[in-house]
Amino acid sequence: MKTRSRLLPVLFLICSCTGIGSQVVKVDKSASVPYDFPNPVNKWELNSSLQEISGLDYVEDKDMLIAINDEKGNIYKAEEKNGGGEKLYDFYKNGDYEGIAEVGKHIYVLKSNGKLFRYNASKEKTKEIETPLKSKSDAEGLCYDEITKSLLIACKGVPLNEKRSKKAVYSYSIENEKLRKEPVIEIDIDDLIKLGEELHMDAQQKWRLKRFSPSGIAIHPVSRNYYILSARGSLLLVVNQQQNIEYLVFLDTAAMPQPEGICFDTVNNLYISSEGKGGNGKLLKFNYLK
Repeated sequence: MKTRSRLLPVLFLICSCTGIGSQVVKVDKSASVPYDFPNPVNKWELNSSLQEISGLDYVEDKDMLIAINDEKGNIYKAEEKNGGGEKLYDFYKNGDYEGIAEVGKHIYVLKSNGKLFRYNASKEKTKEIETPLKSKSDAEGLCYDEITKSLLIACKGVPLNEKRSKKAVYSYSIENEKLRKEPVIEIDIDDLIKLGEELHMDAQQKWRLKRFSPSGIAIHPVSRNYYILSARGSLLLVVNQQQNIEYLVFLDTAAMPQPEGICFDTVNNLYISSEGKGGNGKLLKFNYLK
């Protein structure tokens, strides 16, 4: 698999949108955008437990969203209603937790220093897993790839190869319990800056694009595209399996001031959560259009 996100040289459709203020920018003019990003079908405010919601996933057999915040060693139910945020489990002591992924009988939680925690709810046991990632990697996003049977870890900080202009996503094999040191995805910030120039973005969009730093990741169940969030700049980048950027979304900063959680349900609806930034945590739902 290629490890560098290639930016297509021909573009260039910019779709300015109304509604809540989000903007969709197509990089590949033939790309399909299966969500109405300016108009989520539902919006919720979460309770104080999830004011700093930092990770989100969908549990199919229980038909529910689960979440963490970035301070407590707890797993919560993120209910689709205002005030939702019931505590389900205590998995570990307090820490800087950033991502969550349900895999069979286990729930994996990612810490910013690259450690993984595997929680078995039925046995109320947690296993701590070391990876080559360190604090400077600033690991933020976590999701499960059912095809490769691996966890994807998106890093906001310095990649293992020390190339500071790059942002990397790594694969952790659940079967082998090993992190692949070559990135699955590597995004060059310099390329993003060039993209902003090529598409004649305005100054604010260019500034937001330059700040891209992964904070959440999910794989679309149908297209297998990677949906990569950036809390900095409130941005969503959609990258296909060939490592090309298909489109990006400048999320409405009022609705999503610090987006860090992202997942899909069994009918491909998309959920994005955001820390409250001084207010309540937020949860948006976007229906799958096709």
